[in-house]
This record gives sequence, structure tokens and C-alpha cells, in this order.
Amino acid sequence: MLKIYSRAQDSEDGHTAIIRSIGDMPHEDRRAAIEHGREVEEMIALEPQQGAGSAWCDIDNAMTWLDLHNPTRDEELFVEGALGVGIPTREDMSEIEISSRLYTEDGAVFMTAQVVFFGGQPHLQSGPVTFALLRERLVTIRYIDPQSFSIFSDKISRSPALCESAALTLTNLLDVLIDRTADLVEKVSAGVDDISTQIFATKANRGLDKLLRQMGRHQNDIAKLRDSLLSFQRLFTYALTLSDDQVSGDAAELEVFRARLRSLHEDAQSLTDHAGYVTGNITYLQEAAMGLINIEQNSIIKIVSVASAAFLPPTLIASIYGMNFEHMPELHVAVAYPLAIGAMVLSAVLPMVWFKYKGWL
Repeated sequence: MLKIYSRAQDSEDGHTAIIRSIGDMPHEDRRAAIEHGREVEEMIALEPQQGAGSAWCDIDNAMTWLDLHNPTRDEELFVEGALGVGIPTREDMSEIEISSRLYTEDGAVFMTAQVVFFGGQPHLQSGPVTFALLRERLVTIRYIDPQSFSIFSDKISRSPALCESAALTLTNLLDVLIDRTADLVEKVSAGVDDISTQIFATKANRGLDKLLRQMGRHQNDIAKLRDSLLSFQRLFTYALTLSDDQVSGDAAELEVFRARLRSLHEDAQSLTDHAGYVTGNITYLQEAAMGLINIEQNSIIKIVSVASAAFLPPTLIASIYGMNFEHMPELHVAVAYPLAIGAMVLSAVLPMVWFKYKGWL
């Protein structure tokens, strides 16, 4: 779906965000818009095409943000034709090389970052999002649906000035993404703290095997978050190197743009450090859990060993007098039976007393 966020004059506050989706258009109107886009080779205002219908919002200088979410080929062709730049494919966005994620082509700046989200799953997912800055407008291409985009869209509906320019839209959107990432880091950190409390609880049965599996899932989540934060740091560093010609705005606006990028870079760095701490804490807890499991296993083995040692002498006595030899004088003594029983009990008690004295029990 293609959504276009536009600034327009409004009688009350002077700004209104207009959102249009090509996916909502009738088929014939959509085709007319796409064919119209194919004819455009430069970033110029489009004249209304006959038959395009009122549901379509032509791309002009007021359009500051075009959000391509799971775009169809028709939508890609329209944007490519209207803006005069090539849209990276899903495979291009998944490349891990820096040169494939941060580059300038046909006057447009393409920056791709890994974004973490839940996506209806119990644990975190991640996927690439490309931010294409074409001086006067921002284009985002994504095949995932992070909650951050819905949050930012709601913010724009309440405060349309957030998409006043492409640069401002980019920094505001990145701000929401970093805030959401911070929330996810805090969520994982809280989960790890809860596991720590359960591991070091005084009760004997802590369900350590279950906690180890939970820690494994948290480790996977925090790894995705660290990868996302590192990709954002590279994006911020690259965006800070953009020249004045690549970003719209006067000198003051450009200074604000770069100041916010530096602030976001610092936020991402601090979150990366915290994620590193959480990773170290998970490693420590995994080792502690394994140590406690070994201690519990050793305790069980010790009990079995003590029991075996305690019952070995009585077993020996019983085995001796259980032999069916013809000449065993003790068998004819009247007190032989109680003496044998007493000897077996004494031989079992004495080792237990010794083990207790040595502190082995």
C-alpha cells in the first residue's frame, strides 16, 4: 500500500496532513495514476490526469512523505515514474553490506536500517526499512509493519506540523523508532530482572530448565535489538555527512536537522551500551543457572552415595549369614538372630554419624 502524507493550508492552524492510498482507488483510477507516473521523468508537480479520479492525490511539492508498505509492482512503478528514482527491491534491502544500505543514487539518499517489532509474535522480529530522502520529500519502503509507523501516523493526524518538510519528517520518524526501540530494550531488561529474581529464590524447585529457555529467547531478542541499534547508528552517521544540497531547508533548519541526528545517535549509543549490559547479565544468569543445576544434581548424587555407603555394611552382614553352609556355628546360638540384626543396624548408623560429623550430610 502506498500512503502519501501532505502538508496543505488549513484555515485554523495553517497545516493539514492529507493521506491518500493508491490501494483504496478503483482499478481504472489506479491504472490511470500509474500510467501518469510512468510518463514523469523529473520531480515535478503532476497535473491531474483525466480519469484519475478524486481519490488520488497527485505528487507535488506539498507531499513530504510517501510510505510504501508491502508495495505492489504497480505502486512501485508509479513512485519510480513520478519521482524519477529507482525503488530498492526487497532483496536489495536485505543486503548486509554497508554500501548496499547507505548510498546516494540519482540525487536521492537511500538509508536502510533494521527495525525490531513484535508483529503478533510472542518474541521480537526484525526487518529492513529503507528511508529515501529526495531533498523535498521522504519515501519509506518497508515489508514489515512496526507499531512505530502507526504511532507516528497518529501523531501526524494530531500535529500535522511534524511532516512540515522531508528532513523534519525523517528526524521525527526516527525519533519515534528510537523511542520504541528503547521501550523494547526496557521490556527485555525487565524480563531478565524477573528471571534473576526467580533463579536466586530460596525455594528448592525453581524450574531452572524453563528459565534457561526463557533466557535463550531473551538473548535472541536483545541480539536483534543490538543489531537494530547498530544499523541506526550507521544511518545517523551517514545522514550527518549529507551536504546542504541533499537536504531541504535553510541554514537554521539544517542545523536543527543535524543537531537532532546527533542527539538520536547519542540515544542509540546509550541504548546499545544498555543492551550490552543486558547481554552480559543474561550470560551471567545462564552460567548461574547451570551452576545451580549442577549443585542440585551433585546433591542428589551425594544422597544416593551416602545411602549406598550406609547400607553396604548391613548388606555384607546379611550376605554372610545368608550363605547356606552346613557348618556355621553362629546359627545354633540362641541370641544369634538379634545379634545379627543389631550388628546390621549398628553398621548402618555408625557411617551416618560419621558423615554427619564430617559435614557431608
